[in-house]
Amino acid sequence: MYFYGPCGIKYIMRKLLRFICAALCLCAVTAGAVVAFAGRQSDTEKAVTRTLSLWQIDSFEGGRGSRAAYLAGIANDFYQGTGTYVKVTSLTADAARANIDSGNVPDMISYGAGFYGIESCVNAEYEPKMWCRGAYCMLSLKADLDGATARNTVINRGKDNLATAAALFEGLEKANSLPAQSAYNALLDGQYDYLLGTQRDVVRLQSLGVEFYVEPLSDFCDLFQYIAVLGGGENSAYSADFIDYVIENSDRLYKLSLFNDGVELYDGALHQLENISFSYTVPPLVSSGTMKKIAAAVKSGNINMLKSLLKTL
Repeated sequence: MYFYGPCGIKYIMRKLLRFICAALCLCAVTAGAVVAFAGRQSDTEKAVTRTLSLWQIDSFEGGRGSRAAYLAGIANDFYQGTGTYVKVTSLTADAARANIDSGNVPDMISYGAGFYGIESCVNAEYEPKMWCRGAYCMLSLKADLDGATARNTVINRGKDNLATAAALFEGLEKANSLPAQSAYNALLDGQYDYLLGTQRDVVRLQSLGVEFYVEPLSDFCDLFQYIAVLGGGENSAYSADFIDYVIENSDRLYKLSLFNDGVELYDGALHQLENISFSYTVPPLVSSGTMKKIAAAVKSGNINMLKSLLKTL
């Protein structure tokens, strides 16, 4: 038989206390891990249960940077606040139309005025909204901006926008039109005294550091970037919320050197292109047939026909 004295009892008590403490620590760690895992699982479930798709189509030159990347940044902040994830994909106009024709329709689409092929897809409950725009302007390296003629002016013909329509409103429809960079270089090289360009040319000239003069053109502008809700279902309301969020954060457009009404972001030359009241534009929703008629009116120089096809502002 073995007997334990006071020292032996104290030893056993110390071991028991250590065991109890270790067990309590283990429980605490395990409980914390379970809570953390549950939290991560909840976040994951929140992310995958509501995902929206947004296509970005660049129909005209911006000011700087990528509109798709800009929207992706806005989308990330929107997700942090709402749990709704928006996937932004950049597509050409032709690729977007081909996808839509095959039945692949996104929840939202961001597009430039004049883009067609979505007329039957836009959710009638939500009108397309403009989230940013550019502007046409006359540019010169000399002070006199009143002497522009068809002979001494070059037009930045842009991408899928109607720069020649802006020229028609200014009486410059017979001026030579060149691709964007070529038109810009022709002004710098002195081949022309004036350039009918956009905010992108203003940014180019600013980056070069040369002295120049700018005058905004207000009769016509189709450099509008719209965003529309496509299709129906529960995603449509969340899409509308995201669109409102994009517009509410228009003060970030300085990252793109683009504009929106009611917001002043710039000084100098770009400031002159802010908050302009335009007379005519292309309707937010337009068919292929209407765009062909607009192009024909511009080509023939029939300004009255052109005005009848455009939207007044």
